[in-house]
Amino acid sequence: MRALLYEERFSVRWIFLLLIPAFVALGVGLYFAYQEGQGLWGVGTGLIITLLLAFEVSNFRLTIDERAVKIRGGLGLIRITVPIDEIKSFYVAHDWKACSGFVHFNLPAKGCVLIRKRNGKTVSFSTNNPEEVARVLVTLGVPRAP
Repeated sequence: MRALLYEERFSVRWIFLLLIPAFVALGVGLYFAYQEGQGLWGVGTGLIITLLLAFEVSNFRLTIDERAVKIRGGLGLIRITVPIDEIKSFYVAHDWKACSGFVHFNLPAKGCVLIRKRNGKTVSFSTNNPEEVARVLVTLGVPRAP
């Protein structure tokens, strides 16, 4: 069994506030589709997909064990796993907007971590404990970039 070295969960509920106009429009569309008797499945499916995607991008979970760094969206639809042996180096910034990787999980936080893989691609994510994440990665033998 793998030992979990670090775990962090993020949840940003204000994303739902930004999507209120979309939810209202889809709700009105659903009502009119019901009144007309057609298009109900299309509008209903759009509403469900919008709700699921909003939940997916407003939450994520970061876990680090001795084998990999794993990032999962709220429902697990969006996921990335970076094996420790594929990490070339990492960079820590104390501003959540300072990192932009090829794949990026970005929610408001105290900082961010950018991981450079051996194949040249980058993965970045925001975190409320950037130095704790750095400590765990250094403990696993991953070099810190200047």
